[in-house]
Amino acid sequence: MSTSPNNSSNSLATAVAASSPSQFSTAKGTILRGYLSKKGHVIKNWKLRLFVLKIGSNYIEYYVDESKESTNSPRGKIPLYNCRCAEYVHTKNNNPREYCFNIETFEGKSWIISAGTKDQQVQWIESIKEAASYAEETDESKLAKHKQIEKMIQDDMRHKSRVPIIKLLLLGTGESGKSTVVKQMKILHSKGFTDEEKDFYRRLVHRNVIDGMAILVHTIQEHGIQVAPETRAAIEQFASWFQVYQASRPSLRLSNNHSPMNTPKLTSSSSSISSTSISPNTSFNLNDAAASSSELGQLSTSFEANASLVEDKGIPTHISELINKIWSDSIVQTDVIIKAQRYHINDSVKYYLNELSRLIKADYTPTSFDILSSRSQTTGVIETDFKVADVMFKIVDVGGQRGERKKWIHFFEDVTAIVYVAAINEYDQMLVEDGSANRLQESLTLFDQVCNDASFPNSSVILFLNKIDLFQEKLKRISMQTCFPEYKEDQTYERASNYIKNLFLSKRKQSSKFVYSHFTCATDTKSFEKVFSSVQDIILSNVLDATVV
Repeated sequence: MSTSPNNSSNSLATAVAASSPSQFSTAKGTILRGYLSKKGHVIKNWKLRLFVLKIGSNYIEYYVDESKESTNSPRGKIPLYNCRCAEYVHTKNNNPREYCFNIETFEGKSWIISAGTKDQQVQWIESIKEAASYAEETDESKLAKHKQIEKMIQDDMRHKSRVPIIKLLLLGTGESGKSTVVKQMKILHSKGFTDEEKDFYRRLVHRNVIDGMAILVHTIQEHGIQVAPETRAAIEQFASWFQVYQASRPSLRLSNNHSPMNTPKLTSSSSSISSTSISPNTSFNLNDAAASSSELGQLSTSFEANASLVEDKGIPTHISELINKIWSDSIVQTDVIIKAQRYHINDSVKYYLNELSRLIKADYTPTSFDILSSRSQTTGVIETDFKVADVMFKIVDVGGQRGERKKWIHFFEDVTAIVYVAAINEYDQMLVEDGSANRLQESLTLFDQVCNDASFPNSSVILFLNKIDLFQEKLKRISMQTCFPEYKEDQTYERASNYIKNLFLSKRKQSSKFVYSHFTCATDTKSFEKVFSSVQDIILSNVLDATVV
């Protein structure tokens, strides 16, 4: 039972020392209660208060006494989201106090609290850190902060003659979703996509469909998966057409920024693939008794004219029928597509194949979600500008593959903040460029380097833990221990996602550098808009604070 506060000022220290926190569990999580002394923010005296910490809550609440707790009338609340808690040595005004700790909130406000014993101090610090790892930013806090930021920007602009520029460097490993973040910015803040861009993405969607089906075909052949006879016949015809199409199709680029993702090369040769990776030089063993080489050659010749027109006219009707026939096989939609992840099949292929009847229409124009789901490898550098609340944002997106990272150093100058994107669903996948390296482990290593790089010591780091929708689905069938053998928690999204988040946050070596983490689904415009609004406020607040004289 918690000790009640002593009303005599002479016995305050005794009461604090005697107060030990009580800890017990409820359906909502562990609760930590205890009387602690809090230093006032206005009148700098110490007041004994009953502090209550519920794991799973977004606040620590403190009360005058237990009677106020019973009526749910807290004296105050301390927000836990992204807060810092550490031991604090209080020696001001010749009045030293032992066993203090400081809680610094996300908004920069500090609470200095004094415990009664060393054990109590340690217990509270550790419990607050644990609770903070699960806490989320409240809507009230977001709204108040957003209004404050807008007012500060308006006040700041009255004293400046030019629009301030915020430079964001978008980093992460390949296929983490960085380019999707840029697409969302265009949708939300840059009037969407031009007609030229929409035509590019129309072609890219069709190419994603065709290449995705080619990987599924390869998976069937490589693993000897038994499919229905009509599926096998469709596979043979598609494979023959694909080898002609792939050999004749032109490069697909938009402003020299993108190149097609890794795609397979299907042939009817007798050599079988010996590597688990797919590259343009890969050969596939598609010889079957049902079709002779001469028959396949005849099919190739008859399809050649259509293959050269795909980029302009779209997927030929008879090819879309073959694709639909293969995809309609239940084995392809279950066992095959799961195994195809080994060959780096795009996450969006399933969505596109389910939407095939719409995508092949003559008047097809890609929707925003179609564009967000499209995949192409970023090569070089893409700079995207957009204006929000009288501030110009410049996002610099550079390729994430190992060969592209040497270009990053040229863009470190004048960086306001780093946006690091990590695809947490890739905990069981390997790199395209290195089949022995786990993607998520690679991302952790790269984040360590980025977060602690001396090139931008004053830049904030925004961490997007991306593709949570795919992560939730994958947790149902693939153990986290695939990537983290030491993981002992259950496979629930809350436990697994927070475990990964804490691994990333643990990489920070400079205590002065803030890392703001957010779980994201970059293809979900509505939820991403909320996330970026929060990120925007963080960045602008930090910039304005830095300019205050």
